[in-house]
Amino acid sequence: MESLSKYLEIAQDAVYGASRLLSDIDNGILREAVADTKKDIKVQADRIIELCIIDKLKKFSQFSILAEESGLIDGQISGEKYRWIVDPIDGSVNFHRGIPICCISVALWNGLKPLLGVVFDFIHMEMFSGIVGSGMWLNNLPVKVSSVSKTEQAILCTGFPVDTDFTIDSIVSFSRKIIGYKKVRLIGSAALSLAYVASARVDAYAEDNIKIWDIAAGIALVKAAGGVYTLNNTQKEHSFIIRAANTKETLCI
Repeated sequence: MESLSKYLEIAQDAVYGASRLLSDIDNGILREAVADTKKDIKVQADRIIELCIIDKLKKFSQFSILAEESGLIDGQISGEKYRWIVDPIDGSVNFHRGIPICCISVALWNGLKPLLGVVFDFIHMEMFSGIVGSGMWLNNLPVKVSSVSKTEQAILCTGFPVDTDFTIDSIVSFSRKIIGYKKVRLIGSAALSLAYVASARVDAYAEDNIKIWDIAAGIALVKAAGGVYTLNNTQKEHSFIIRAANTKETLCI
């Protein structure tokens, strides 16, 4: 395989190029909901941004692509295991309502192994990027996970995906698991939550039944920045139980 730095540049260019559509097209149109379910919203920007990214990735690589809106798109290399994973807007509800916490994310994985990730907070112009084994950068400056080593001093990011069990027993059980942390934050974007772990803004992240496109780039960032993670399958397609942190000591859920 060619140098991962080449593919990181491809991912960064694809993400940045797609983000420019957000200023070139009437923002009100992009924020319009095209699907509104009980616990989620899809906006016009999801599809528009995704198609732009897919076009760029297909132009400069031959890997298959798994994207939130388009599903699996096969590459041209027979039997290859490398796959781009794309989430056009992570935090669609935030984007729809004008809450400035959302991002575009692209990752490259080899099977279930993260290789690189890009998370672009296009509102604050923060580009989180990383290559596993090489390092992680925020706007081209090197960053790494925090040095917090005690759970009672750690900040945890978490969330409630669409398929969350909201029964009283389930919520009480979840609360008991997170009560040991100093603070808990629900920001509405799994990708940014993981990027914040990777860049030492928070110390841990946990979420159940989360889709792989929501977390693929962020997991790569955490690993590239020196953090740890566990990823377990669920019975639902493309859904996982994710735990990520700066150290094993804060990975206690």
